[in-house]
Amino acid sequence: MKTYIKTEVELINPDADYYSLDEIRKLFNPPISYVTLWRWQKKGVLKLTPYVYGNKKFYHIEEVLQELKRHKKS
Repeated sequence: MKTYIKTEVELINPDADYYSLDEIRKLFNPPISYVTLWRWQKKGVLKLTPYVYGNKKFYHIEEVLQELKRHKKS
């Protein structure tokens, strides 16, 4: 599995406290699919807690960045 993590990302709303699934996908180069995100969460590769608003999932920015740093080291 060769996926590279970007260090800078253009966010939809830079003042928000949460990332959408689309913003998390764009953190990887090339962007990963929604299915890959789902699989990684299911297998425990990415341990993220979803916050559901309506019908959409969001993830806390600090939690996402900690997970990416953890995987970048290994």
